[in-house]
Amino acid sequence: MFDLDGVLTTKDTMAALITRRLKYKPFRLLAVLPLYAVALIAGSHRELAARANRLAVRVTFAGLGEPEYRALAVTEGRQLAGRPSFVRADLVQLCRDARESSRVIVVTASEQHLVEGLLEACELSEVELVASRISFVKRVPRLLLHNVGTQKIHSLRAAGIPIQDATFYTDSASDLPLALVAARTVIVHPGRRSRRRFLAALPQAQIIE
Repeated sequence: MFDLDGVLTTKDTMAALITRRLKYKPFRLLAVLPLYAVALIAGSHRELAARANRLAVRVTFAGLGEPEYRALAVTEGRQLAGRPSFVRADLVQLCRDARESSRVIVVTASEQHLVEGLLEACELSEVELVASRISFVKRVPRLLLHNVGTQKIHSLRAAGIPIQDATFYTDSASDLPLALVAARTVIVHPGRRSRRRFLAALPQAQIIE
């Protein structure tokens, strides 16, 4: 199992998509920036951060229909894969190699169509994907499933994935609930706070610097 942002990529894929959209709708930036500030300072208040992120998605993509959003997201995912230093080539290759002998799952809080575009461009379209999903009703977007924190566990179990037998690659302590269930955890380029939290809970975890 591979997390996406910070593991297969060096940066936040959803933030990149939102930035792209706001370039064409700059007046919405005034509404979105305070929401991102709330998400950043929320710290351990994960539900507050999640609410801010959900509202940012709604403001950013309002006015699009589902086909328009899908085209935008897939195109951005493909372009991100080709951006210099955006993907971690070594981890992407590890993911490809693992696919030859194992069931490989990318489990991420990023959005499904965006990630599909990126994985396709990275020659990883055959791996299983468990991601967040957005629905559109009358051109109003709603985060149908926000695949973050403990939701990742629920989503993986619903997909019939035996977490307890899996190796999990992640960079973020927000994935600690899933890491505690997985058979083995590999921490990829963690920040100082995530490193401390992971090693306090999982001192046996492997670290990739």
